[in-house]
Amino acid sequence: MTATPHMASIWTDLFQSILAPSPQLRWKDDGPGLGRDAKSAYSSLLGRYTARAYLTAFEGVRVMVPLDLAKRWLQSTPFQIRKDPSGNGLEADWVGLDAHGLVIVEAKGSHDKGSRAWRGPSGIPSALQSAIGQTERTAVFVRASNRKLPSKRWAIASRWGTQENGRDPTLIAWDPEDGKLDGEDYKSLERILLQADMQAVAAGMRYTGEHGAFGIIGDTGRTPTIEEGAGVRLIVGGRRIEPGLAVILGPFGAMPIRSANDLPRIRQAREFTPNIALASLSTNFIQSVCKGEPPVEDPLHTEDRAASQGGLTVIWPHEKEEVQIDE
Repeated sequence: MTATPHMASIWTDLFQSILAPSPQLRWKDDGPGLGRDAKSAYSSLLGRYTARAYLTAFEGVRVMVPLDLAKRWLQSTPFQIRKDPSGNGLEADWVGLDAHGLVIVEAKGSHDKGSRAWRGPSGIPSALQSAIGQTERTAVFVRASNRKLPSKRWAIASRWGTQENGRDPTLIAWDPEDGKLDGEDYKSLERILLQADMQAVAAGMRYTGEHGAFGIIGDTGRTPTIEEGAGVRLIVGGRRIEPGLAVILGPFGAMPIRSANDLPRIRQAREFTPNIALASLSTNFIQSVCKGEPPVEDPLHTEDRAASQGGLTVIWPHEKEEVQIDE
């Protein structure tokens, strides 16, 4: 479910087994993985989740769509994404929106042993410099006029500390802004990017389908469609969750929950590992996005092992809490 910022906290919780018991995000011992390549892969992965969590929790970013996915969704629209200037070099990770305009984001994770560049102000880490370059060469244009849309460019670099090295976990954010986005352009991009993000969330929950005038018209096949899954009413420890697409997540991956027939699979999964999460994407949110009626601002809300934002509710049930479906 990596295509959506809402899921970052789920995986942070599931990574507890390899995190040191501390308020800071430190790896246990010398960190996961053996050798430089494995450690670089872990750092890169967690750097992306850290950037998403930071931007959505503290900087008002509403939606972040992976660049390749955004390019596909913009193909038949007045907008296009391309390098500026053209040539070699990587582009940014995501295109998205905050409350006021367009954002272009690149995230880097590092297990760099050096400390001077991460403390500033005399220099910046090479990871951040690389991220800056990628955001600067990524741009959104209006096709007809070749007009480049103004954006806020976020380059985020994070470095992980471990129990053994004692370094402070560090995050550095660079965010120049080159102007405000026109209101009509914002509304058009909002409709497109929210739909792209919503379908990416559903895909991460192992649902598939194409959006229609109302709701979702699904594919045929083994993977459940969004239309088939929408409307499941989870009850977790007596707490009723708004109807929506439901899924159970854990080290085994993601398993859709479509009806009471799936309850035995949930029990079996919880016997395998008690450290699971349940997620539900609101049917009302799905319908609003598909109709081109963006939902009102939905800030992050947390309460007793539960979190909700952007139509998504996530619960980490206690081991003895029963999971039911209201039919």
